[in-house]
Amino acid sequence: MNAIRTELEKVALACRVGLISLVDAKGSTFNGFPSGACGVASDILGRVVWETLQYEGEYVCGTRHPKLKDGATHAWFEVGDFIIDITYDQFQATGLFGWVFDRNDGWHAQFRSQERRQGFCMPSGWPAYPLDGYKAAREEAKKVGLICKPD
Repeated sequence: MNAIRTELEKVALACRVGLISLVDAKGSTFNGFPSGACGVASDILGRVVWETLQYEGEYVCGTRHPKLKDGATHAWFEVGDFIIDITYDQFQATGLFGWVFDRNDGWHAQFRSQERRQGFCMPSGWPAYPLDGYKAAREEAKKVGLICKPD
């Protein structure tokens, strides 16, 4: 397996485990995770990817998927030739397994419209940054041996 993909899988799993720990947290953006949390989860994932691996990427929001309801959107993070998506399992029958996928392939490629933004959104860009999710993802990354820059 590609070394970069292996590193991204490790970060993705750490973020997923961290965020899922908040699934029952009252008042958290991640209550009910992964449902409705793709955008914030993708931003946090992008931040943790940068802090642990120093890989830059793009936040992507897709619309107009033939297998989703009209108006449904979904977000993920891309690094190089890879899509990292830790919330796709909120949808039925994606055919996906794991958290890192080849770019422009499969379920994600079916979004007819994709808006892209370089990097991730820092706390200064949010009225209420989801610090609980960031902290949970970051702590899990530390537990699995990924080095994080100081806060």
